[in-house]
Amino acid sequence: MITTDTFYSEFYKETAKGKEFHDSFRSSVLVLPFTSNPSTSNYDRTCGLRGITGEFFRRSKDKQAKAIEDFEKNAIIPVRSYLENIKHMKEKQVDDFIDIMTDIMYTDGALTIINPSFLKFIPLSIGTPKSKKYEHGQKTLAEYLSSMLRPKDLLINMLSKQTNLFNDIIINSLNTTGGQVATDNEYIIIPFIRESFSEDLKWLLDREDSVVIKYIHVFLHFYLCYSIYQTIAYLDPRKYANAVTGPVKMYYILSSEHSSESRDAVVNGWNKYVNKEAEEKLFGRIQALDIINGMLGGNIGLYNDVYNELQKTEFSEDVKIKLEEVLAAYQKDKRAQLKSRENAKFQFPDEINTEVNSYGDFIETLAILCTTLQSKEYESKLKIRINNIMKIRLLSTRRGREVLNLDDEMLFFLMAMISKGERMKLEDLYTGFSNYGILFDFETKNAIESYLMKLNLLERKSDSGEAQYVTIVL
Repeated sequence: MITTDTFYSEFYKETAKGKEFHDSFRSSVLVLPFTSNPSTSNYDRTCGLRGITGEFFRRSKDKQAKAIEDFEKNAIIPVRSYLENIKHMKEKQVDDFIDIMTDIMYTDGALTIINPSFLKFIPLSIGTPKSKKYEHGQKTLAEYLSSMLRPKDLLINMLSKQTNLFNDIIINSLNTTGGQVATDNEYIIIPFIRESFSEDLKWLLDREDSVVIKYIHVFLHFYLCYSIYQTIAYLDPRKYANAVTGPVKMYYILSSEHSSESRDAVVNGWNKYVNKEAEEKLFGRIQALDIINGMLGGNIGLYNDVYNELQKTEFSEDVKIKLEEVLAAYQKDKRAQLKSRENAKFQFPDEINTEVNSYGDFIETLAILCTTLQSKEYESKLKIRINNIMKIRLLSTRRGREVLNLDDEMLFFLMAMISKGERMKLEDLYTGFSNYGILFDFETKNAIESYLMKLNLLERKSDSGEAQYVTIVL
């Protein structure tokens, strides 16, 4: 039970550091894998997807593992030392082994993953050499993905299904080197995403080694984007009473399709649910959620979660007074902070009435304050970070409008993941897509069917039957 004094004291504990008002962001809850400063943490398509995969497996499977950033230093030297000092092999035998290992694992000057157990050795691929902000960005995204993992020990016992002496020697050699232990922050992950992530990851890791290696990057990127945009869609404080029970359904098209203004992917897709308002107010909405979580003393969750937690305390006159004090204090201190900044060009809105008559009023009023008393620079900061990730694969700009899309590889992989390799009715496959919040209009369904026909993967029950079946095996 939260006391009336706790509301006020925890608010100031989070927003007042010492004597000065502290404009908190990510202080009590982590919602999305972005900081407010792109100069310290960033990510875009130049980084590639492999680095996030390697970091994800290091964080989730073996926090002591060390990435192979330098093949000579991080692979050849420890393997040579292991063979000479532990296995006591002759020098000629060691040289032969090293030559074979190099031929297999270091093709054309790049690390080749030959086995799923080696995924944890993939280094961060940084777009700009020695760029700390890209390194931090990739680690943060891997940390975000790791927060989806339930149970946390899911990957601990993941062993290759094709074990052999060659692989075992290398794994044992590299495991003795050790790396820096990664410390994880826990992000809020929507429950239905966390549940399906673990189930789908188990399914993928049970495929053949070559399939795991080929598609693990695709899998992680899909879930990264899926979680980010579903979370944004649910970050509307005006909908605090709405329970998070399933994905917000948005229309997609195929990358190969043309789009018009009337297509569902334009009208009822990204632009409807992750629109200009949602992106521009995202910083303030996260900040308001952060403050409420801080007041409640813990990592409670999204707006519906904090609303339900607040409801456990009767909305008495004392509670009303304390909440109004919080709102009045924030409005006063935030305006004073903005005024004190040098060269700040900020158009102050009129002060608003901070009287509230319910917890819902409090949530909405605080969100209004956080979004209106926000520097304009933050409107674009998070939008750019979102687009940097989404536009690697799942989002494109068509005639000035953002459209969700699937390329052939992502479409094929998702069909396989949904059907789990079993023969399935095409309509049931579309239902499976909708369970991930993905909808297709008539034109896109026709394009998918043409794609499946081209691959000879679509079959009819009979010549006259309407039912169509598909079997996708990775």
